[in-house]
Amino acid sequence: MNKREKVDAAVWNNIVWCGIVCETHGIAAASSEHIWRTATKAPMFYPDIITSSRQATREEIVDVIGANEAFSIKDSYANLDMSLCNFTSLFTAEWIYREPAACPESVQTAWYPVATEKELADWTSAHGSGNSIRPELLKRRDVKIYINKKKGEAAGFIASLGADAVGISNVFSSAACDHLWSDIPKIVALDFPGLPLVGYERDADLRAALRSGWEAVGPLRIWVKSSD
Repeated sequence: MNKREKVDAAVWNNIVWCGIVCETHGIAAASSEHIWRTATKAPMFYPDIITSSRQATREEIVDVIGANEAFSIKDSYANLDMSLCNFTSLFTAEWIYREPAACPESVQTAWYPVATEKELADWTSAHGSGNSIRPELLKRRDVKIYINKKKGEAAGFIASLGADAVGISNVFSSAACDHLWSDIPKIVALDFPGLPLVGYERDADLRAALRSGWEAVGPLRIWVKSSD
């Protein structure tokens, strides 16, 4: 898989994941040729619009928004200037990619998949994601929520199937630990073997992932509606 294909896999996996999250909130979504969007405002921390193609244009986004207001846009290829449409760049990040673990092995730590609403409440409290991640996700076979709790510290992430890849999102740790990004492929391979891993990160989390063998494959940018 070349770098362009890796970016596309990451984009489409992320669209599937955002659709799953929206579904648990009762929010419908639809796709056009180059753009995915929600019918109403997306849950907190999730975009109302995602570009699904390098060919998406600013004019298409404006047309898709129409009379329905959009508050956030994920510019999947960081190739659009939405500032002329009263949006402000919130941040730029990098899509990341990791080949599947060649020999799945058990990770000798306190990692385990979240299985109950009480465990999910603990995960949510540690992650600080409010009510965006809902208990309905626990019933899905294409989503796994992992947590690691020991000695007063907590770490976690979510793995979700989509576009023939496993998306890694919502990665967090209460203590700096590079081994988190090394452990993730091994943990995921036990539940979703043989599939590449994708996601996006920035700043310290991106640097930690790259030190652990993940590959940066292309930029994305998040735009939010200007307050004025």
